[in-house]
Amino acid sequence: MKKVPREEFESYLKEKLGGINKFILFSYKIKFPFFRFIVKYILHVDLPFGNLKGLRMGHPFSIVVNTGTKLGRNVTIFQGCTLGSKRGGNKAGAPDIGDNVIIFPNSIIIGNIKIGAGSVIGAGSVVVNDIAENMIVAGNPAIVLAMVEGV
Repeated sequence: MKKVPREEFESYLKEKLGGINKFILFSYKIKFPFFRFIVKYILHVDLPFGNLKGLRMGHPFSIVVNTGTKLGRNVTIFQGCTLGSKRGGNKAGAPDIGDNVIIFPNSIIIGNIKIGAGSVIGAGSVVVNDIAENMIVAGNPAIVLAMVEGV
């Protein structure tokens, strides 16, 4: 299996938060309805309350995270991503995202699945199965393309 050095993705995990990012996280921290209205209906970002420690959003627009989703520490989510729940059948529930995961633009993660720590979800991916730790996946449905090494 191809191995990609962790350094390839470090810049996404260490990037400083921009003003919009800070405003979104602040609005969820203080739970003021007017700010939530702006974030939800103007920026189209809907996040669960709870542990948003280290959450980074590159271009934070049109991001939907189901309220049942568990987010790990230092997760990076780009624009147009959906982390949604599945109501019935196999894998009903919401995703569990591990620490240091990067989710690139327009990706969809649906159902009660686990994304392992240190994994990278490629742009436009549709993830419907569990992803092991330190894996790089992409496609519809997402398949493993490589492994992140040096973690």
